[in-house]
Amino acid sequence: MSRTFDWNAYYAAMVGRQPRQNFLAALDAWGDREPGSAVDLGAGDGLESRELAQRGWTVTSFDADAGFEARLAEVPGVTAVRRDFTQIAELPASDLVFAGFSLPFCPPEHFATLWQAIRECLAPDGLLAVELFGPDDEWAGTPGMSFHSRVEVEGMLRGLELRQLTEDNRDGRSFDGPKHWHVFHVLARRPGV
Repeated sequence: MSRTFDWNAYYAAMVGRQPRQNFLAALDAWGDREPGSAVDLGAGDGLESRELAQRGWTVTSFDADAGFEARLAEVPGVTAVRRDFTQIAELPASDLVFAGFSLPFCPPEHFATLWQAIRECLAPDGLLAVELFGPDDEWAGTPGMSFHSRVEVEGMLRGLELRQLTEDNRDGRSFDGPKHWHVFHVLARRPGV
């Protein structure tokens, strides 16, 4: 299967969207503790990065899109790094790592290294809020994308305190039309020391 993603069309279609539910669940789980440092992987339109900064977090956002830095250029508290996050082997220490629907776009040959970087950057008591695509997803088999079974996802989360692992396997819509989704919504905490 071959698929070309039109990110400009996607961002245009998403104008006015609300922050992702998994992101909001992570903020609720953080509670009334002082905001810390966060990483937003595949930050795209920058909505969640802006929301974090407005709440007092220090944010490092990664995305390879040409317009990415301009979208976050004047947001205090956000450092926008125009870089393909899927090939990053080291991330800054973080109290929160958020990747809203971006990790599936990491090619399989880079995924293990990226996942290790995510796990290693997470501070004790830090939160991980990500989405992963499952094998029933309509896009499964697309070159350059990663898909994981529930057993694989559970293995990837070993050693973390699982706050939420919701599996969504249903027909729905994407920004460009009907789609069958198979998504794991993950919220996990690294145990404190």
